[in-house]
Amino acid sequence: MSKNTFVEPLPISNVESGLAGERAQFLLDTWKENRGVMIRDSRMTKLSPWLLLTLPDAEPGDVPKITFAGNQTTFRRFFPHALDPDAPKPATSFLPEAYRTGVADGYHSVFKGEPWLDIQRTGNRLGAGVPDMTLQRLLVRFETRAGIVRIFCLMELLEIHEQRDLSDHTRHPHYCPQKSDWHPAYQATALPRQEHYGCSG
Repeated sequence: MSKNTFVEPLPISNVESGLAGERAQFLLDTWKENRGVMIRDSRMTKLSPWLLLTLPDAEPGDVPKITFAGNQTTFRRFFPHALDPDAPKPATSFLPEAYRTGVADGYHSVFKGEPWLDIQRTGNRLGAGVPDMTLQRLLVRFETRAGIVRIFCLMELLEIHEQRDLSDHTRHPHYCPQKSDWHPAYQATALPRQEHYGCSG
């Protein structure tokens, strides 16, 4: 992507073909197999540390409120106190407005039901102390049998760039490719409990 591009939508076929990684492919396959209905599944439990869940609506030009953030998500990594009980609400207020506005279209598209894939070059849009990163984002809409709807966001950190002048070609970015050894059959962690379908912010 161009260094001047912040968010670049990608074809969902990238996920279907495996180009977006095993986690993304598994999440999309689960969404397809269950026709968007979330059921109890131990494999989804194992994916939960990498998932961010949000409400299925938001103001125009903004992102929805977060209801759950797994401990391996980029949100938890760079905004670790956002979901503390005494933190300002909503938790998304920790994200600078320039970033929220830039990534909002993907959420508003997936509210209607179709999955969304994009790649982001954050630059300085996430604020001081947060590095310039390349991120890959998959959004899918799930509904429980009880009618509770949540947007599942899987954000993969593809690369952290050095804080440097982009015109300096003598230095090279620090690459952080996503791990290829993930598979739901052998990753173990805790499942988001029922209250995670509620709103924390």
